[in-house]
Amino acid sequence: MSARTSARSRSTRLGAAALLAATIALCLTACTATPAASSATHGVTIDAGLVYSSPKGTDLKLDACTPKGATKPTPAVVLLHGGGFTEGDRASGGMRALCEYFADNGLAAFSLDYRLGAGNGYPAPLEDVDAAITWIRDEQHAARFNIRPTSIGILGSSAGAILAQTVATSGSGSLEKGTRVKAAVSLSGVSLMTEDALTLGSPTPQAAALILAYLGCPSPAADVCPQAAEASPELSVDSSDPPMILVNGSHELVPVEQATSMAKALKATGVPVQLSIQNGSKHGVQLLGPDTRKRIIQFFTARLS
Repeated sequence: MSARTSARSRSTRLGAAALLAATIALCLTACTATPAASSATHGVTIDAGLVYSSPKGTDLKLDACTPKGATKPTPAVVLLHGGGFTEGDRASGGMRALCEYFADNGLAAFSLDYRLGAGNGYPAPLEDVDAAITWIRDEQHAARFNIRPTSIGILGSSAGAILAQTVATSGSGSLEKGTRVKAAVSLSGVSLMTEDALTLGSPTPQAAALILAYLGCPSPAADVCPQAAEASPELSVDSSDPPMILVNGSHELVPVEQATSMAKALKATGVPVQLSIQNGSKHGVQLLGPDTRKRIIQFFTARLS
């Protein structure tokens, strides 16, 4: 942390916390908006409500959408819903349509529930995503769904985009095993959650309670919230990370500077990154217009081949 940041008063830090938190995007309506309906009607098999993990006795479920009649194992993409870490699920807010859309385009998709609400902040949702990837990679499940366990990607919207970026920048070594992924897409994702994030654009204070609840901190200041840095994907970027697409609105709930800063960090380490800034205030899955969806399918098909 810089000397300037360290010298801030306690009251300034608490005010800053409210500003930082807005970058998570409250999105109790925005991040659950439904994108254009997919064309999937007859070529997709849906296995819904499969339990992949039971932390503390609570069953977490996923929906598997797989292409019918695939003659060889297909790549797989993990889908993570938004909702500010307080609401949303694997099937609502356009996630079912997106799951079917991927399968209709030759990619297996697994849309997850993860732990939400009080007491389930960082790192609980991340642990759930890791558990799901491990479950999908299991030899028995890979065979059941006819997927290549070495070819897994991840896509997240809003809160889910934070998780997608975090998974993509966690660990090192092979992208074909463990909980690593070979490609990632972030729709309105927050990359930096420390006090320094306050300098990225002009965040507003509406979502303070959500981001601080996720971090489990009264403030993002380093002396009271060391996990703010640990939870920030941008600070974990290294050259072993997978290629990414970062999509953001130019004037939406997540400041566009979050995306541009993350893109800069990825480029600095040699990680391939595509930055897509769309004019307007659309957020999360709202950004998935026809051209963007097509581009994402092409990206995953190429990177997971």
